[in-house]
Amino acid sequence: MIDMATAVRYSLLLLSALVLQRLLFMHLRIDGVAADALLVLAVAVGMVAGPRRGAVVGFVAGLLIDLTVTTPFGLSALSCLVAGSVAGSLERLIVHSARSLAMLVGFLSAFIGLVFFVLVGSILGTAGLIDGHLPIIMILVPASTAALVLPTRRLVRWAEIPSGRLDPALHR
Repeated sequence: MIDMATAVRYSLLLLSALVLQRLLFMHLRIDGVAADALLVLAVAVGMVAGPRRGAVVGFVAGLLIDLTVTTPFGLSALSCLVAGSVAGSLERLIVHSARSLAMLVGFLSAFIGLVFFVLVGSILGTAGLIDGHLPIIMILVPASTAALVLPTRRLVRWAEIPSGRLDPALHR
């Protein structure tokens, strides 16, 4: 069960990622491809808090994405759920969490989430998902996730601080 303070901190992270996505990342593109702040957050949560929390936060992050795009509603939610869950599962398999391994987990989790998005979107009849630009997207989005997952994990660790650990700082 998640306590109220943790839920508020996660809500702040989700809202911040959405604002960052819409105001900054949408305009910072490489070959027409933007980093996905909400996908990065889902992957980071999975890595820090485990596959279950990664799936839940990924689902909510994906719903926020779905509110801003024209793809079938719920497709981004399911894709981010998969990415967050995969990140948590892969992180548990790694004995020593070096930075390079963390970045690899970030890359693979985002890649798997994107593959899920493209496959399910194509099955649902979403036009334009599979085209000549897809290989570039399948490299750049996971690469940007790998690059951004390390600082994002620090933010997730802040969100995961138990409420009791913050109390002494408030009473000084």
